[in-house]
Amino acid sequence: FQHRKHLIKSNNGIEELSKMKKRIHAMVSFAAVLSFALACTAPTNLNTNSGAANSLDPAALKSAFDAITANDIMQHTKVMSADEYEGRGPGTKGEELTVKYLTEQYQRIGLKPGNPDGTYVQKVPLVGFTGAPTASFIAGNKQLNLTFPQDYVAVSRRFVPESKVENSDMVFVGYGVVAPEYGWDDYKGLDVRGKTIVMLINDPQVPGSGDPKTLDDKMFKGKAMTYYGRWTYKYEIAAEKGAAAAVIIHETGPAGYPYEVVSGSWSRENFDIQKPDKNMGRVAVESWITTDRAKELFLASGQDFDALKKAAVSKDFKPVALNAKANMTVRNTIREINSNNVIGKLEGSDPTLKNEYVIYTAHWDHLGRDPKLTGDQIFNGALDNASGTAALLEIAEAFTKL
Repeated sequence: FQHRKHLIKSNNGIEELSKMKKRIHAMVSFAAVLSFALACTAPTNLNTNSGAANSLDPAALKSAFDAITANDIMQHTKVMSADEYEGRGPGTKGEELTVKYLTEQYQRIGLKPGNPDGTYVQKVPLVGFTGAPTASFIAGNKQLNLTFPQDYVAVSRRFVPESKVENSDMVFVGYGVVAPEYGWDDYKGLDVRGKTIVMLINDPQVPGSGDPKTLDDKMFKGKAMTYYGRWTYKYEIAAEKGAAAAVIIHETGPAGYPYEVVSGSWSRENFDIQKPDKNMGRVAVESWITTDRAKELFLASGQDFDALKKAAVSKDFKPVALNAKANMTVRNTIREINSNNVIGKLEGSDPTLKNEYVIYTAHWDHLGRDPKLTGDQIFNGALDNASGTAALLEIAEAFTKL
């Protein structure tokens, strides 16, 4: 996800950027340990077929360590988060400058072009879509009008001017998970085609048998979030089941981030890969709603949110029809752009194993600029993700020294 703690502005000078020192030193420590671990755990004989023996020169290791510096990470971060880069929005001048900078850095440290066509750049055709949603629920005999983006956000990833859901029956499907390996199915065979499904974020929080305050580590990896817990999965399974719309109830703890993260990112232009079917296989509307408005919806529908949430952590949970109907419309402004991945390659020295790959990757983009804002319009993204991209450049440079 793209979060909103991004207002560290490089044109305010070293003072604000220096707030990143602790994180940067942690990055440096991590990068050094990573380099050392990868080097030192390499077997003496990497390829038994070739019989190639590899040994480590302490001097070479030192030069790799020395290549990673806080100053270099800071410099890369300052460059990519400068106002000139306009927040590194895809398909903008900021992207052009970022791709140029990364390409130049790859060339400087000696990485070869990583794209099979002999360049450093892989084209990524994207569709940018900016939604203008409206939404209301009729629950019981009460109409609930929702305010965007304070109460909810909604997008349509269908590349069409308008997507609409009218008078759609609403159903609570727990966590919305179908996981055969855990014997879990929140749908229990219910036909949700044409319906609006409402679900919780994260995996089912199955309590441990010994201590109800802990999570069962045999179910959905305990505290770890599996892909079943991700919002992307929730919408994908909704599409697979034929739902008209999918609404995720936001809760800060289970999501791992506050609602402002969702409202800040989903209320502006978003991107998806260009597809021949114009994404018509997606549900018409993908939405998040705040916990408070969700509780209001459940109450007006004659249901208790807390009780249903508790019931949803059991394999025996069955979908609950809400006495409610959804009306949602998303009008899309759409543009097609060609964005870019930037790929550098460092070949291994073993003649056979160099045809295998270890991938290091980070997203270089951020939220760009918002011309509707008065004054400062640029989301510089020093932390997210100029800093991560800078760290990868340093790790890459260190490996060239080995």
